[in-house]
This record gives sequence, structure tokens and C-alpha cells, in this order.
Amino acid sequence: MGRSRDRTRNATPERWSRDWIILVLFAVFLVIIVANLIYIQVIRGPEYARMAQSSHTTEVSLSARRGTVYDRNGEVIASNVDATTIYVNPQEVTNAERLATVLAEVLGQDAGKTKEDYLKIVDQPDLSFAYIQRKADVTTTETLKNRLVDEKLKGVHYLDDTKRVYPNGDVGSQIVGMVDIDGKGISGLELEYDDLLKGEDGSIVFERGMNDIPISGGETSRVDTVDGTDIVTSVDINLQKLCEELLLTTVEDTEAQGGSVTVMDAGTGEIYAACSYAKKSDEEREAELAAAEKAAAAAAAASGQPGDGSLPGDLCDYKLEVGKLAPVTDIYEPGSTFKAFTAYSVLANNDAINPSTTYKVPYALEVFDKVVTDSHDHPYEDMTITEILADSSNTGTTLMSREVDLAQLYDTYRAFGIGQKTGCDFPGDAAGQLADSRDWYGVQSATVTFGQGLTVTPLQLVRAYGVLEQDGILVTPHFLTDVPNDAEKTETLMTDLTKRETVADAGVCQEVSEMLTHVVTEGTGEAAAVEGFAVTGKTGTAEIASAYGGYEENAYVMSFCGWLYGSSSDLICLVTVNRPHTMAGAGGLCGPVFSEIMTYATKRYQIDAQSK
Repeated sequence: MGRSRDRTRNATPERWSRDWIILVLFAVFLVIIVANLIYIQVIRGPEYARMAQSSHTTEVSLSARRGTVYDRNGEVIASNVDATTIYVNPQEVTNAERLATVLAEVLGQDAGKTKEDYLKIVDQPDLSFAYIQRKADVTTTETLKNRLVDEKLKGVHYLDDTKRVYPNGDVGSQIVGMVDIDGKGISGLELEYDDLLKGEDGSIVFERGMNDIPISGGETSRVDTVDGTDIVTSVDINLQKLCEELLLTTVEDTEAQGGSVTVMDAGTGEIYAACSYAKKSDEEREAELAAAEKAAAAAAAASGQPGDGSLPGDLCDYKLEVGKLAPVTDIYEPGSTFKAFTAYSVLANNDAINPSTTYKVPYALEVFDKVVTDSHDHPYEDMTITEILADSSNTGTTLMSREVDLAQLYDTYRAFGIGQKTGCDFPGDAAGQLADSRDWYGVQSATVTFGQGLTVTPLQLVRAYGVLEQDGILVTPHFLTDVPNDAEKTETLMTDLTKRETVADAGVCQEVSEMLTHVVTEGTGEAAAVEGFAVTGKTGTAEIASAYGGYEENAYVMSFCGWLYGSSSDLICLVTVNRPHTMAGAGGLCGPVFSEIMTYATKRYQIDAQSK
């Protein structure tokens, strides 16, 4: 009997032990389930909700209306117009072949696409969304809608949109720049002021039903766009047009590699016009011809008539590189236009020297182990500093530069902004190169004084000439002048752009400016004369450095930079031509372009010849 009671007592703890184990396991299992539910519903819940939402919705972005860009006279140079984004749900398409034909006939010519191009888009049964054309013309879109309704072709849908347009075409395109298909600035002022112009994009979310077909009226959410901010620029689009036309004619006539024109108000730094042409490469010409051939084929397909094989006759050998503005971004050796700053340094740093100081100037001058020569052979001549500038003598400039230390020359050049970025509000503002005077070895101590062995941008040179014209004041070149209806933003942006700094002696600047008038009246720049006005300026014929050292044979950048001396205008104009084939010389080539531009300016801005 005792043994039976002991077995009963021992069995009870074992049973309770098993029950507790089962209970604990059940509790652990329950905790795991609850934890997993919390993880799924709380922690990962939002993510899974988004995945579920995206599985039956399509989100399409809406581009904001960009701000308008105006020229200085209030003329629109970049704006927006209504457009339509056209897309297709290939799963709704019942006749891909015919739909592609209609798309090619209506859209193909403008888009440069053929029926085969459109067939690749609409015949994709695994997709539920594909763009046919973004930012299509509204009138063209209406034509397409009517055609598709008439032929009972399904699967094409439309979204209201806007697109960027440039009313003046290529004129000013380098300055304004461009936007990408999403309306984002990618070059020029469109890039520089993208944060102002772009506004805020929006979006639309559509529900999709069975087979990913959009549900009629199934818009589930919309984020409206916010318009961008307008800006006013310093550009005069009419002067810009003239500059581009004159420059293109000049580079074409001389079969040059390119050239530039820059017109800036030296008193304010406002850039009225700036442009540059560059010769197209063989690859670019071939690509242009191929594009023209494709466009001709698309036009023939759209008209239903066989093409005659002809191509546009206005294909040009030169290009305006949109958003790349050589006056701001490209460097070159300025040549003799730089002599004005050497003359300033000599007069400013040596009281014994004046414009009438005379030197015995040879044709050739030995400098260390090299020989510096003038552009034309001549015997020893007695020449004043004024005559050295008028005749553009390299040897004479070298001789007068010896009246001051190299460090003083260097300090002068730096004071005039050489070797430094201009601060211009345009992408790619370049600094050029000016080595410290301690590094001017051998003949470079002479060549720098007449503009070889250093580099500038055209805008740097114009800015430096502006110091002479403004009696010692250095300004910041810029394009922006106003942000309408936002005085605070205007003040913030314009503070740096309107900086003025005194960097030179007013009296010496006046002396140099007076000397430079002789360049036009009796020197190398006679072709730059403007009837009824005194012109101050300087010609330049700069050799082009070789990639293998030294300079190339018979390769030059020719230029003229100047202004209307003593007039009511502060406009400085620089014309450069790169590698021209001409015997005219810098004055004969660039002078007439300067003259025509400034003659136009005198009439357009009613410039008084004798106001200073």
C-alpha cells in the first residue's frame, strides 16, 4: 500500500511539468504570432500599403509652368505654352499596325519618327503605360484625337501639360540655354536660375483595373503644380540678333574656326549681347545630314508621297552652341589688346613717364635667348607711348615695360581682373591664366606685356577695358536685372552682381583712354570708326599656342575691343575671330563688325556723342 501512494505522489509533479512545458510553448508561439502581426501591420504596414497601392495604380508626374524670361525691354525670350503629353496603354490596343500608321501620319513629321518607331511603342502587350510623345502641340493633339475617334482606335490617352518655347528661335539661345524633357534647366540661364524658374512639379495617381486597364474617372489623388518665378535679363534681343548675324557673316566669309561678340555696359556690368560661333566637326555635319534625311523620310510618309531625296539647303557649317557661351567660358591669348594695361602700369608706377615719352623702337629686339619682333619690318623709329599703342608695336611695348618692375606689371593686371573669374551669373565662368611675375622666365617677361603667355576670356577683357572707361572702377558682368514682384529676392541676388570696386587711378585711366583714340584715328583700328563719334579701342592679333610647344604657323585670334569715347554710352564691345583666312588684319576684319554694332547702338539708345 505504501508503495502505491508513493507512485501517485511522483506522477503528479511529472504531469504538472508536462503541462507547464505545453503552456510555455503555446505562450511563445502566441508571442511570435503577435510579434509578427505587429511587424507586418505596424512596422512594415506603410510599406506593404504602398506596394498594394502601386500594384493597381499608376503615378504620372506633372511639370510645373516655368517662370518667363524677359529681355531688358520686356520682350519674352523664354516662356511656356500649353501642351499635351500623349501616352498609350498597349493592353488596350486592338490594332497596333493601324494605330502606328495614324501616329506616324499625324505626329511623325514633327517628331522625326516613322511608323516602325511608333509600332515599337504601341505593340508591347506586357506593358500598361508608354509615352508616345511628351509636350506635344495642342493643335496637333486635337487632330490626333479626331483621327483616332473616326477610326475607332483605342489605347491612347492624354494629359494636360506645358512646354518651354523660345519665341526668337536660335537668337539668344546660347544665353538663355535650354531645359530637358522634364522641364529642368540644363544649360545657360535656364540652369543658372533653375531654382527660381522651375516652380514645383505635381503628380496624378490613376487606378488600374483588370489587365492594368485604367479605370474611367479613376484618378485617386492629385498634387497640383506651383508656377515658377519670372526673371528680367540685361539682354537686348534686337542687338543680340544683329551681333549674331554680323558674326556669322564674318566667320563664313573668312572660313574661320569661329568667333565671338560681347557687348557690356561698363557702368553697370549689364551684358546687352553675347554670342559665339564655332565650326561644326565632320561628325556633327554627318549627324545633321542623317537627321535631315530621317525628317524628310517622315515627312514623305506622312504625306503619302515618295520623297524626292532633297535636303534642306540652309544647313550651316557653324553652330551656336546652346548654353556654351565662349565670351564667358573660353580662354585665349589676348595679344595686342592687352598692351593698354601695360601702358597703364608704366604711367601709374613711374612718374617720369608720360604719353609723350619717346623710345627708339627697332623691328627686332633680343630678349634673353629669344627675339621679339613687330608684325612688319621697319628701321629704328622714335615712337612715343601713344604711337607705340597706335602702331601696336611689340618691341616698343617691351621697351616701355622695362620702366617698371615685373611685380608692378603683375599687380596691375590682377587689379584689372586678369587671372580671376568675373563673377558673371552664367555657368562655366572661367578665370584664365596669369602666372605670378616670379614665374615669368626668359622671354615671357616681354611677351606677357603684349598679351602672349597668358590667357583671358573675352568677358574678362571687356571687364578690364571697362575699368579704363569708368576711370578706375571694376564692375561685375551679369545678366540678371530683376525678379518682378519680389523685391527681397531681387535685392539678395543683385547685391553681389552690382558690386563696384575702385582698382585704378582715374587720371591714368583717362590718359590711356585718350591714347587709344589714336589707334582708330591714325593706327591699326581705323576700320572701327563710327561716324560722328570718337572711338577708343585696340586691335589684337594673337598667335595660337601649339599643343606641342611654341606657336602654330599662321594661326591667329584677331580682335578689336573699344567704346565710344566721351559719349553718353558706357557700352564696351569686343569682337574676336578665331583662325580666319584673311589678309585684312585684325583692324580690317573685326573693326567693321564693331563699327556696325556701335552705329546701331547709337541710334537704338539715342547716344549723345559729347556728354562726358
